[in-house]
Amino acid sequence: MTTPRTPDATVQLLITLIGEAAATRMMDAQAFGGGAFTFPKSDIRLGAQSFAYLAEIVGTDKAQRLCRHFDGETLYVPKMSQYFRDQRNRRIVASYSSGVTVRELMREHGLSDRQIWTILKTTDMNPAAERAHAVQESLF
Repeated sequence: MTTPRTPDATVQLLITLIGEAAATRMMDAQAFGGGAFTFPKSDIRLGAQSFAYLAEIVGTDKAQRLCRHFDGETLYVPKMSQYFRDQRNRRIVASYSSGVTVRELMREHGLSDRQIWTILKTTDMNPAAERAHAVQESLF
């Protein structure tokens, strides 16, 4: 079973459960970032390998905390780069909304005007709409 979550919600939950440093290690593409991970129900039998790998990345205590919390659930772990890109895009939209010009945003973020306009057109700053979109995606 996979609980639908936005990448931001997943990142915030991981940070709350295990701290920012361990969550960052989990979201690294060399660990779990960009893929689904099924948390074992226990650290014995079938879950032993998964638990050992998780413990190697975040530490035994934090791995146990995650396994208790998710209890066999499959979770998509976003890549840290995607999380930072989403945060950057929200900052760009917020800056533009408060009066910063596209030219200034181009210089500040090292992006082309086309990239800035695409971000402005596609980044939704409404959290309720984002949650509804995530739920709708999970239906398909």
